[in-house]
Parts: sequence; structure tokens; C-alpha cells
Amino acid sequence: MKYLAHLTCSSPTSHTTSYATYLALVLVFSCSLLACKSTGLKIGNFELGQLIDQGVNVFNAHNIDQVQEIQFGENMSAVLLGTRPLYENKTINLYVNKVGMWLAANSSRPELPWQFGVINSTAINAFAAPGGFVFITSGMLMQLENEAQLAAVLAHEIVHITQKHHLNAIKDDANRSAVTETLFISAQAYQDNTAASNEDNDYRVWAKKVTGMAQHLYTKGLDRDDEFQADQYGIRLLAKSGYDAFAYIDNLQVLASFSADDSALALLYKTHPTPSQRLEALADQLDKLAVNEGLLLTKRFAQAMN
Repeated sequence: MKYLAHLTCSSPTSHTTSYATYLALVLVFSCSLLACKSTGLKIGNFELGQLIDQGVNVFNAHNIDQVQEIQFGENMSAVLLGTRPLYENKTINLYVNKVGMWLAANSSRPELPWQFGVINSTAINAFAAPGGFVFITSGMLMQLENEAQLAAVLAHEIVHITQKHHLNAIKDDANRSAVTETLFISAQAYQDNTAASNEDNDYRVWAKKVTGMAQHLYTKGLDRDDEFQADQYGIRLLAKSGYDAFAYIDNLQVLASFSADDSALALLYKTHPTPSQRLEALADQLDKLAVNEGLLLTKRFAQAMN
């Protein structure tokens, strides 16, 4: 359990570099919704090539490769960060990234460019976007008591990504014919390849398509079976990563303690089964996890939060 043993021994230099990279990605996300049209959203040497034919080809939603998955995840993340900014605490964002990266390394898709962040919102929720982008709200973070509970939240979202739940939702959506490659390319690339005379109008079309699809996914929520699967696999990932798996149960019990009409939980209740339903669905796993002697790491969590 290298991460669990050595998290606090990381050098200050590595922290600074990691955070600088993280902020650079955040800037890229944010620019996409703030008309930062000279930069766009790029992925390394991503070559659009045959994918773009003057920006009008219909995208085949049933044949999404990993590069396109990551691009779509960046665009969806831009929608989230355009609505609510990141929490401005460097230490907490770094800490959440380290916990998330440890879990991702133990997941079925460790090769993705995983990024984790805290959204400044009083809502109690967490979000995932395809390609390895995970966000927890500051409101949710304030409800947690130890690192294992934080890891439980992140593990649930990681599973949504590893199992491609959002991409599958696109494939199954009745409006999938409206899904064009626009959703999977950058603003700059869209402009460069449409040959339109009005770039500003072109940008608005691109932004509207990306925003509409992302908002649809986040407000409608995923299939209930996807949420149950994220719980089933998430609690296993939590245990595999060395944490106390029962922290997952603790989180659901905390959610169950809130009133169903609490405004902070409005979107969570709209897009997820109730905590009691989720607890019931996990019951058959509890005996298997009873021998788990994982860690809670309460003190380390408290130090990071302070």
C-alpha cells in the first residue's frame, strides 16, 4: 500500500509541480465556456484527420475511441466548472487528487489521465466525466470524517468512468442521432474545420451542443442499474485500495440521515436511488467484506482539511 504508507512524505517540489499541472488543466476547462477561443481544448497530438469533414459529419456514438472519450470528458468538465468554480484551497485539492490517483491506480483503467478536484458548492454531490475526470463538491467533503469516506465517494465516481456509464448513456439515448462529433472536439478545432464565415456564431453552436449534452447527462442522471453497479464495484475498489470498506456504508447512512427535501441533496436524490435502496443492494457484499481490515485514516484527513 505505497500510497497509504507514503502520502505525507511527498516532496514540496512534487506538490508544486502537480498542482501547477492541475491548474493548467482547469484553465483549459474553464476557457471553453468563457469564449477562450484562441486556445480551445487540445489533447496532446490529437489528430482530427478523417474525423472532421468541414464540421458536419454525424458522429458514430457507438464507436467512441479513448481519445474521443477523453476529449468529451474535458468538455463535460468545462460545463461543470463553468457553473461552479474549483474550491480555492490548494492543499485540499492536492490531497483529493492524491487519494483519487491511488484509487485510480487500483482500478481497471489506470492508464487514463485521471484528474480530481473539489467544486465550490454547498450541494452534497460528486460528479464524473468520461476519460478520468472526477469532482466532489465542498458540501459533500464537509460531511466526511475520514479519508476512507472520501475514497468511497471517489471510488463510486471512478467506476462510472471505468465502466463507461456516461458513454453508454449517449449510445442508448433516444436523441443519439443529434450527437455529432462536435461534442468530442475542441472549440478551436471546431472553428478551424467548419470554414464558417462567422467564428463567433460557430463557437456558440459548439458550446451550446457541448453544454446541452452535459447538462442532460448530469440532470437526468445515469441508469439506476449503473448507480447500483458503481456501488458494487466501488466498495470493492475501496477495499482493494486498503481502506475500510465499511466507510462506504457510513457514507450512505450519512446521506440517509438527511431529509429527502433538503435542498443540498436535491440533485443527488433526483439522479440516484435512495440511500436505503443502495444500502439494501449492498447487503450481500457485507459478509464478504467483514474480514476487511482496511484503514480509515481519520487523522490524515483532518490534517488535510485544516
